[in-house]
Amino acid sequence: MSCDERDINDIFDEIVFIEENFSKTSYEKGFSDGLKEGSFEGYHLGYSKGIELGEELGRIYGTTVAYMQLENSEKTLKSLQALKSLIDEFPRTNVETIDIIDKVEEIRTQYKKIKSILKISDKEEKIKDLTF
Repeated sequence: MSCDERDINDIFDEIVFIEENFSKTSYEKGFSDGLKEGSFEGYHLGYSKGIELGEELGRIYGTTVAYMQLENSEKTLKSLQALKSLIDEFPRTNVETIDIIDKVEEIRTQYKKIKSILKISDKEEKIKDLTF
């Protein structure tokens, strides 16, 4: 359809709705670009937090196994075994049905209980908090 054949009402509609159409097109492009960027940033944030969590759980696991080798009361040994089991059962892949935040908090709580029983100081945690 050439410009001469177009209905004048269609031309006026285009003029009236140009801002709305431009906004819609810009929104869709921005949304698409945001998804791409957000996925990239989210991946890297999750990866770095996963490394931090792995280091923390590894340190707790190593401490637990080391103290299991020492002579302990039955109560202490059961607590150490329970903590080791919690870490052993911690998911190694992303499972949507498991709330890893709850699992981590359960592990941290059990570790604090064991530190209290064994009178382990918090010096290593305080040193870790120092950042430059």
